[in-house]
Amino acid sequence: MDNTLHYIKNNMILTHPIEALEKLLIHLYLGDHISSKALSLKSGLPIPIISAFKKELIKFNFADNKGIFKLNPIGIKYIKNHLGYETVNTHQYISLSESENQKKFEVELTTLLKPIYECRPQVNVMLDQAHATLETSIRRVMLLLNNPCIFKQKILFLGDDDLTSLALMMAFKKLGHYNPQNIFVKDIDKELLNFIKSASEQNDFIINTEYIDLKHSHEYTKKFDIILTDPPYTLSGLKLFLSRAISFSKNENSEILLSFGQKRPEQHREIQRLFYEQNLLIKNIHPQFNQYHGGSIIGNVSDLYVLSVTENTYSTIPKNSFYSNKIYTGELNPRVKFYQYKSCHNMITIGYERSILTIEKLIEMSCNQCGGIKFQYRGQEKINLPTNKKFETKQLGTHILIEMKNCDSNKLKSISTIESIILDVAKECNLNIVTYHFHEFEPWGVSGVIILAESHFTIHTWPEYHYAAIDLFICNEFNQKTTLITQLQTQLSSKEYEYKVLQRGF
Repeated sequence: MDNTLHYIKNNMILTHPIEALEKLLIHLYLGDHISSKALSLKSGLPIPIISAFKKELIKFNFADNKGIFKLNPIGIKYIKNHLGYETVNTHQYISLSESENQKKFEVELTTLLKPIYECRPQVNVMLDQAHATLETSIRRVMLLLNNPCIFKQKILFLGDDDLTSLALMMAFKKLGHYNPQNIFVKDIDKELLNFIKSASEQNDFIINTEYIDLKHSHEYTKKFDIILTDPPYTLSGLKLFLSRAISFSKNENSEILLSFGQKRPEQHREIQRLFYEQNLLIKNIHPQFNQYHGGSIIGNVSDLYVLSVTENTYSTIPKNSFYSNKIYTGELNPRVKFYQYKSCHNMITIGYERSILTIEKLIEMSCNQCGGIKFQYRGQEKINLPTNKKFETKQLGTHILIEMKNCDSNKLKSISTIESIILDVAKECNLNIVTYHFHEFEPWGVSGVIILAESHFTIHTWPEYHYAAIDLFICNEFNQKTTLITQLQTQLSSKEYEYKVLQRGF
């Protein structure tokens, strides 16, 4: 592939990823005479970078500066050949920025997709499936089309019972775009994969489908620019799908579009904590963006999070490890519900391991004794499942990693001060001290370890950087995290800190 943009990036001594320059070039192509100020607003890059980029384009004969800066045929050819715009109906794509044209485009998509959506497989509630509405899929597609680099990017749908992949396929077709390496779907539902593959083939398009069980280790190839996922309703399901999405992401410029259900405030905090621990940047949140047929457990709606992968992002579940936790609602909270037909009083049970799994399915049926269709709710029962020792998760403890920054360097140099602080914090947090040892280095720096009945508590100081690294591993329930952080920050006179909480086990 032509490396011109890489040369330009090096000449500019630019720290941004190469995709930032690709986006700038496409905006110049689409906007024709777009000003540096307008380009800065669209790209989020400062005007000096825009100006430097324009100068490099002239130098590499991608643009002319005869009075008005404008891409020349060589620059336009580069965009078409290397950035995915060779077959795109550019005029139609640009017109989508106008609300009237966008609405017309959405109506045309609806007409094309409705027959396909009406034939899609029934939901598998044991996989926490609940079909998103056709309107939701189209909203997701229009959000994707806001990204001018979309036509060259690899897009992964990690679980796609919503058929958004087919909606994107149809949008690409309407815009004249075709790339057999654009759209990928990976899912555990083989019937769904076959349906998507068949529907794409009938429309002379290729959507790359693959069966995958995300609990298992795989070769999670880091090649995708955008990953869309709508995981199970549980926090363990979110953790798994989010970790795998990170493992599939190409680089720090990748985005994860996560759809996840409405939760109670304490669960929202858990979701935010999961983003933070994996160093994901929340770029945007679209509340109640998704609507579903069924999905009553999440109120038939969910939020859409736009997450940016950073250079420090990592998955909490390594790609080469098996994940043994239960991830589906039916596994974690299996229930059966009882209904009684009004005409003959026949009782029917639906739910876990029954032939009828959902109330929506029961409504479609009639009583096999009297043919009646009216029934009333009579109660429910939780199923207590035996523990499967083979796949039981061994939760061994909580590991808290703390970085105290901008500390008092005099305190960090003093072994007696550090020893006193760490012992005092251990006592404040009700930790059971077995023994301890502290060591002072030359010319300065202190390392200390406290052996606890619960595990260990350590510190390492770098006075020259006003920095201390602290590590607490505790193998029983720990409810003193706030006390721990507050005491350390106060006693070390730290002006800034960061911490991560890891659950250790196998």
